[in-house]
Amino acid sequence: MAISKTSPSPKMVNPGNPDLQVSLLKPEEAEQYMHIRHEVFRPSVNNILYSRGEPSQETLARVTEEIRDGVVNKGILYLKCVDTTTGEIIAGARWRCVMPKEEGASERTWEEVDEGFERSEPYDESDPKLFHALHDLFSENKRAILGTRSHYVLDTLVTLANHERRGAGSMLVRWGTERADEAGVEAYLEASPMGAPMYARHGFEPVKKVALDLRKYEGKEIMEFILMKRPAKVGTP
Repeated sequence: MAISKTSPSPKMVNPGNPDLQVSLLKPEEAEQYMHIRHEVFRPSVNNILYSRGEPSQETLARVTEEIRDGVVNKGILYLKCVDTTTGEIIAGARWRCVMPKEEGASERTWEEVDEGFERSEPYDESDPKLFHALHDLFSENKRAILGTRSHYVLDTLVTLANHERRGAGSMLVRWGTERADEAGVEAYLEASPMGAPMYARHGFEPVKKVALDLRKYEGKEIMEFILMKRPAKVGTP
């Protein structure tokens, strides 16, 4: 997958809540982002990532370093939403801009597409089969839905529970969709059924419903996801 780096943009302030501000995450803030992600994902995605038990400090340190490396070396667009009245990071997101490696190319090659779906190593607390099952479910559908086209993808959106319904999530979504519009490309994400209505308000349309049966891996539930795509806004100023 070709990741293009984006220049930092002006900070975004929510017109409905001027106390909130969105900007790019700094490398030294990776641990704060990790803790927010871990806390928000505790009742859901963590059941896949760490299905064999609570992650150790060593595992959390690895996650933190993965986030820092994404910011510094991989051009991944990690965002933070800060409550300016307290200075606290209350929400975050991970966007990626997926473009061809070759300058001027209109689409990626299939080799580039498949490079982006390389499996990562499970954590010590992971069931490797379950860990890879989620990766493969998302990768196979991305490949089929997006093909070789350029796009922005929202991998992660997390808001601390005590700061929900303040507009942070919408600000983080809008940050990426505006850049997708500027580039004239689609945006894509995998939503929970609960989160899908919010994404729909930002122009995302459901493409397909998929599920991962955790009971096949000694889990207790079936996790459902709604794959959503936002059309390219060609010619948007």
